[in-house]
Amino acid sequence: MTTKITLEDKGQDLLWLRVNEGGLVEEAGPFQNEFWKGAYIPVWNLRTGQLLPIHHPPHIIRGFLKYKVISIKKEQ
Repeated sequence: MTTKITLEDKGQDLLWLRVNEGGLVEEAGPFQNEFWKGAYIPVWNLRTGQLLPIHHPPHIIRGFLKYKVISIKKEQ
């Protein structure tokens, strides 16, 4: 089971991420999939309206993206 996280659109290349049960990004889009794949997002603590928490060494260490989460949907 995966979770699709949709971000607010401010013209960036990253609008959504699909995350597995362990919090690892399996797919991101519509662009930059290869960059974001393998990043870690604590999905069990995630809420709409907050900035997206993400951990993606060596680029982001326990940081946040500057885009808010607008939806969180479980997928099969």
